[in-house]
Order: sequence, then structure tokens, then C-alpha cells
Amino acid sequence: MCDMEQTATSRDFIRNFAHHKRVAANGTDIVVQDRGGRVYVFQARQKGPALGQQLADLRGSSASGRAVKSLRGFSRSRA
Repeated sequence: MCDMEQTATSRDFIRNFAHHKRVAANGTDIVVQDRGGRVYVFQARQKGPALGQQLADLRGSSASGRAVKSLRGFSRSRA
């Protein structure tokens, strides 16, 4: 795992759990402190998928038969 850690209060941890879960999956330990001063460490057991794999999942893995949109022609020099 990484040597990095991130600190959060218990209230912030509950409100932004999805964010903290992604951060932990990327290898960062989350240190959660409650009102009583107790400290808990939240960490993922396995690393999550790499950023490239996450972006590939967003793009889609199956061919739909339609042409992929491009930004050609939208630049300042429309050559």
C-alpha cells in the first residue's frame, strides 16, 4: 500500500463515503476521527482498477456499429 493518508471527521466520512471509498481503492489510508477523539483507519484490502481501466469502462467495451463522434472541425484552424 501507499504511505499516504488522508484525514476526515466521522461526519465528513459518512457524507462523502463514495469519494473516500475511491480514494482508499487507489491506495490511500483514510484516518477517521470521531467527536470522542477515537481514531479509525479505513483502507481497502485490494487496490482498485487503474485510471486507464476506469476510463475504458466509461467509453464502453462493446462495438455498437455506429461511428464514434470526433471533434474534428471544431478547432480554430478548420483545415
